[in-house]
Amino acid sequence: MVISTLAAIISCLLYLFTTRLLWQRFKQDRSPQSEQTFNRSNLLILAIAAATFHLFSFSHNLIIENTISFNLGMGLSLISWIAVMVLLITNINKATENLGIFIFPMSAVTTLAPILGFEGHPLPYALGSHVLISITAYSIMGLAAAQAALYAVQERRFQKRQLTTLFKNLPPLQVMEKTLIQMVLIGFIFLSFALLSGVFFLEDIFAQHLVHKTFFAILAWLTYGLLLFGHFRFGWRGQKAAYYILWAYFLLILSYIGTEAILILL
Repeated sequence: MVISTLAAIISCLLYLFTTRLLWQRFKQDRSPQSEQTFNRSNLLILAIAAATFHLFSFSHNLIIENTISFNLGMGLSLISWIAVMVLLITNINKATENLGIFIFPMSAVTTLAPILGFEGHPLPYALGSHVLISITAYSIMGLAAAQAALYAVQERRFQKRQLTTLFKNLPPLQVMEKTLIQMVLIGFIFLSFALLSGVFFLEDIFAQHLVHKTFFAILAWLTYGLLLFGHFRFGWRGQKAAYYILWAYFLLILSYIGTEAILILL
């Protein structure tokens, strides 16, 4: 427990320091001279170190006595860690580190969540794996939805020439769009596995009151699939792609929130 807490604190501090470096970059005039003073490699190394300590801070308590243990703090920490990893992966072939100005502060806070003492819920390996895949899918799609909203605002402000300091320092629209589609594609794969793996745990979806969850999740999956097909086949992009992503994520949220509401009413 002490080691996990220490790892969480170190990760939090590294995330905050990385956020500070990004904010200092934002305040620069972005001239070639000022860009030379910013070391992108150092920032990414710090982010990778923060993510490594972050993973250790909760993974140590994730598997307990042949079960996968979940609680609210663990879930929040896992979601933010996935967001950081997606950001780092997209940086392999494009410069998207400036999006960390939103992700790193969130991760700095949530990395401390597992040490707050939330009650855990041990699950068998099979069901726990399904939950892990589902959380990963929801996290990536949530990140894609947030970026879609950001992209839509950025594009409108660009057209009206009303870019603030924050939007001026975001990746170019072309990079934002490529990253957005990349996130949706990765999230779509995880969502597909989540739906397939869920079949094995639904002996009677009507008896378990999960038909609503399944219905909205499949609608969301179809909407994401339609977007990807339209993008690669017909070149759908820009505001149209952003709206599809936001509507699909709305359906995905309904698959959880709607089911919880129905269970309460029942």
